[in-house]
Amino acid sequence: ADGGISWIAYTYTLMSVTIPSTASVYNEFALKKNYDTSVHLQNFFTYFYGAVFNLFGLTVVGIASGEMESLVSGHSSVTMLLVANNAAQGILSSFFFKFADTILKKYSSTMATIFTGLMSALLFGHELTINFLIGVSIVFISMHLFFSQTPKGDKHKGMNGVEDDHQKVDSQQDKEMDMA
Repeated sequence: ADGGISWIAYTYTLMSVTIPSTASVYNEFALKKNYDTSVHLQNFFTYFYGAVFNLFGLTVVGIASGEMESLVSGHSSVTMLLVANNAAQGILSSFFFKFADTILKKYSSTMATIFTGLMSALLFGHELTINFLIGVSIVFISMHLFFSQTPKGDKHKGMNGVEDDHQKVDSQQDKEMDMA
């Protein structure tokens, strides 16, 4: 090793970006494809399949290592709270995917990360580095650009193509401005 970054690091980085992004877009597609199906029923099947595949993976790893008991032992109440927290995040994510979009879900997660960083600095005295502050600035600029831009030809329609009252007023004002 010459001290540089290996091709394995690049491969893992590419995978850690590509796989979750692809999964997010697919999950949004899958949840919106059957829009009339209850999000709760869709969550059930999503988590059922996830549990089956994870159980299969754990079994294979346990058999290969010969340590089946150690895979499920030694968990504390903090571990169980983390599992419950992650399950709640997964359910919340499915609501974002079904009723909003992947980008809004990513902004939500990013805001949670920023909030966590700020609270860590406030409560535990962790240092807010220049990298953190630059990252927060980039996120806020990105959010401003995303939420303030209206694509050309947008008819001010809300979720599912239905205009809401606020957007109808905006649309009427746009028509009046065009006439003036």
